[in-house]
Amino acid sequence: MAVPREDPTPTLVSARVRLRALDPDDAPTLRALVASPAVSRWWHPPDDDFPWDFDVDTTRWVVELAHAPDLGPSGAVVGMVQAWENDDPDYDENGIDLFLAASVHRHGLGREVVTTVRDWLVDVRGHHLVTIDPAASNAAAIACYTACGFRPVGVLHGRERDTDREGWHDTLLMQYCSWW
Repeated sequence: MAVPREDPTPTLVSARVRLRALDPDDAPTLRALVASPAVSRWWHPPDDDFPWDFDVDTTRWVVELAHAPDLGPSGAVVGMVQAWENDDPDYDENGIDLFLAASVHRHGLGREVVTTVRDWLVDVRGHHLVTIDPAASNAAAIACYTACGFRPVGVLHGRERDTDREGWHDTLLMQYCSWW
């Protein structure tokens, strides 16, 4: 069973990034990243109160470069990651979602962020199962999550509205299980 939620948001550190709590000064940068072509292709346009538009069961972190001089200066905000948890003791339901700036794509940073949050959910929060659900056509995300130990479970047909709000697309439900 998962442990009770703690407050405040913990800082998580990996080799090249620091995941920290959102700060009001981060909002313009995160809004600009969500509006960028590389991200807006997959993420819906933000609500007026983004990045503060999440519920109590969600933890959000800013993705900040720490030790990656080839990708940018230390302290540069390059994305956001969130983990959601359900506290129902009979179902281990939780998951991860993230976006990163195009400037850090294809450098393994996504794997590092996903693995860091996945391990926090498993090792600290006490979950044995973690889910993630990219668009079924997002081959780069699927490859990243597969490299992090997630396995495809199935396609959820027409599950998510397109970012232009004109139609619907499939998502690929993937899961990581600590028992594997």
